Amino acid sequence: MIYLTLIIMKRILCLLFAVLVTNSFALDHLWDMRYTFGPESRPSPQIGVGLGIRSAFNSDVLFPLNFTTRLNKQFDVGAKLDVNTYNKLDNIHTALDIGGRYRYKPSSFIALDGYLDLSDVNASAIVFTIGTQNFISKCFANYYELRAGFLDGATGEDGYVKFSASMIPTIVFGQVFRLFIEVTSSTSVGNFRDDFMVDIIPKIELTFGGTHIRIDFDVGVMQEKNNDVKTIGLYVMTAL
Repeated sequence: MIYLTLIIMKRILCLLFAVLVTNSFALDHLWDMRYTFGPESRPSPQIGVGLGIRSAFNSDVLFPLNFTTRLNKQFDVGAKLDVNTYNKLDNIHTALDIGGRYRYKPSSFIALDGYLDLSDVNASAIVFTIGTQNFISKCFANYYELRAGFLDGATGEDGYVKFSASMIPTIVFGQVFRLFIEVTSSTSVGNFRDDFMVDIIPKIELTFGGTHIRIDFDVGVMQEKNNDVKTIGLYVMTAL
């Protein structure tokens, strides 16, 4: 099983590098509309804080900061502040996400996020999420996620609802190292063709006690007009 898993991941990585040669990076804004730093099935710590940075290889930089807490075995809540800087701090754009999750199984949950654009109320959104993680073996797992976003912040002016679906095969190397390859797709009802996107996001994560350090790369593989931004992200999450 382990050998077969490694072969599958090796083939996915080869495909990924081939894509990198011919495509640039993209990421649907719906991906950020959550109080965590991307899809996450693990329960929140009793008290957790996080800090990240995502660069578009220019003066546009995102600084997300979040706070999470576990109310009990079933409920997590949290908040995230996104600070976007444009043109070397000449223009700062902020947004606040407040959300919660109900864990109806140990690795399955439903979540609700309220995303408030502090610079433009018309760009706010409400997002529903259902996610689950299945361990196929001790060192290999698959995470699945479905999301639906409402209001102009998620759908744009011409959309009614935006949907996204993600799958994340994960290799776990002991308690320290994890390798993820997230495949995510999104589109909106009312503007299906123009909004349709597919992204591949390879990630690596190191864990030291209660601290997780993760690096993300985003690779857009569909429409060229959605692939004009190259990004790399670094996130640090720790339990207090």
